[in-house]
Amino acid sequence: MVRSTGGGTQDVPRRRSPRLRLATVVALLGALVVLASACSRSAPTPHQPQAGPGQLTIWLTGYSWQDNTPPGSSIVGEPVLHKQAGGQGTFADPITVAVPGHQGKMAWEPGTKFYLPSVQRYAIVEDSGAAKAPSGTDTHLDMWIDGQDGTKQATDDCETEFTGRVPAQVNPPDNLPVMAGPIFANQKCNIPPQASNMGTYQDSGGDSGDSGGDSAGGSGSGHHHDDSSGGN
Repeated sequence: MVRSTGGGTQDVPRRRSPRLRLATVVALLGALVVLASACSRSAPTPHQPQAGPGQLTIWLTGYSWQDNTPPGSSIVGEPVLHKQAGGQGTFADPITVAVPGHQGKMAWEPGTKFYLPSVQRYAIVEDSGAAKAPSGTDTHLDMWIDGQDGTKQATDDCETEFTGRVPAQVNPPDNLPVMAGPIFANQKCNIPPQASNMGTYQDSGGDSGDSGGDSAGGSGSGHHHDDSSGGN
């Protein structure tokens, strides 16, 4: 706006009405809302948390220095963490287990981890040649118990004690209770008290003739580990 004065002209600032200022603020706020909405739509969607560890029912057996193939050895067919069968049962150092099948056609990939609450140990697949899983179970794990300092009878008795249909977790978390150490050491079977009846291989409808040779004795007490492919 130009106002004429005696000394010439002078620019006079225009006064905006309150209604105009309010409209401007509203327009700016609307633009900010639209911009925020666009940014939100373009941002990547966060990955949903993965489901909890898989709950399984397994047939658990054991093998030792005395009944590995060849006997008196700790050779494994699919070493991952250990060059020989071993482990303390912790998450960082799980115990070797064998699964059904043979190299290239194993029930579980080498390196797969499990947690076995009945013996309070973590386990890792590093061997093959376990017997076929009996019906009513998700898989068969044949667990290394060590037992180098024990007799064949003592290690067989230890294996018999924990053999049966038990729970397990695949790909477990790292904070579950652990009774660390070999299953059989210092001439002792180092496991928690076991259930009185965990079933038998025969009653489960399994095929004891499958490679792995877990016998179908009435108590499910056979635990001979065998890998007919020669990998062990």
